[in-house]
Amino acid sequence: MKHRFLYFLAVFFSSQAFSQKIVHDWENYVASVNGKPVSVNVDLGLSSFAPVREDSFVIILRVKMNAVGTNGMPSPAEEERLILMEDGLVELLARQSGATFAGRFTQRGIREFYFYAPDTMGFRRAVNQAMQPFSGHEWLSQAKKDKQWENYFNVLYPGKLDLFRIQSRRSMDALLKSSPLRKAPLDIDYFFSFRSTESMKLFLGAPEMTAFQVVSLPVNPQAGKSNLELVLRRKANPDQGWIEAQLVPLFNQAQRVGGEFLGFQGSDK
Repeated sequence: MKHRFLYFLAVFFSSQAFSQKIVHDWENYVASVNGKPVSVNVDLGLSSFAPVREDSFVIILRVKMNAVGTNGMPSPAEEERLILMEDGLVELLARQSGATFAGRFTQRGIREFYFYAPDTMGFRRAVNQAMQPFSGHEWLSQAKKDKQWENYFNVLYPGKLDLFRIQSRRSMDALLKSSPLRKAPLDIDYFFSFRSTESMKLFLGAPEMTAFQVVSLPVNPQAGKSNLELVLRRKANPDQGWIEAQLVPLFNQAQRVGGEFLGFQGSDK
C-alpha cells in the first residue's frame, strides 16, 4: 500500500510540474476531408512538450450529435450542449485521472474529445460521471497506449498549410493592430528561404512574381550555406481574403520548387 501511495504521489507531482510549464495556446481551424469540413480545436501549446513521457495514454470519447446541419456541424443549441459536455469531461478527467485535454474534432455529426493521461485508472468512472447529464447522446470511450502522441500530431495538430494559415492570421491581426488608422494599402515584406539558387530562380521566374519588388537577393551565396534568404515587397490590404488569395498561393508555389514561405511583416522603409 505504501508503494502504491508513493506511485500516485510521483504521478501527481510530475503532472503538476508538466502543467505548470505549459503555455496553453488554443486554436480552431477548419480542414477539408473528402470534400467535407472538419472543425478542429487544438492546444498548440502542447506541441512544445509532446510527447510527454509521463502522459503516455490517450483517452478518446466519441459522441454522436443529435442536431446536425447539412454540413455535419452541430446546431447552435447542440453546440451549447457539447460545450457543457466538454467542461464536465475536462474537470472530471483532470481530477480523477490527471488527464490533460489536448483537443477535439467535429465532422459528419460526430465529435471526438482527446485527453492524455499517465494511466487508464479511473478514466471510465470519470467519463461515465461527466456524461450522466447527457443521456440522450450516444457515445463510446476508449483509452490506449500512445507514447508518441500520434493522435495529437496526426489527428489534431494542423498540417503545414493549415499551420501557415493560422500563423498568417495572427501576424495579420498584429499588423493591423499596429496600424489602426490606415487608409491606404500597406507595404508588406515577404520572407522566403530556398535550398538552392535554381529553386529560387524557378520561384522568381513565375509570371505573377513581376508584381513584387525584390528587397534582398543573395546574388553570390556563400559555399556551404544551407539556406538562401529572399525578401520581396508588395502593397496589400491585409484581410482574410488576402491570406487565401495571395499568401496561400505563394506558400504553395515556394513549396513546389523546394522553398519555404517564412512569413511577412509590415515594411519599415
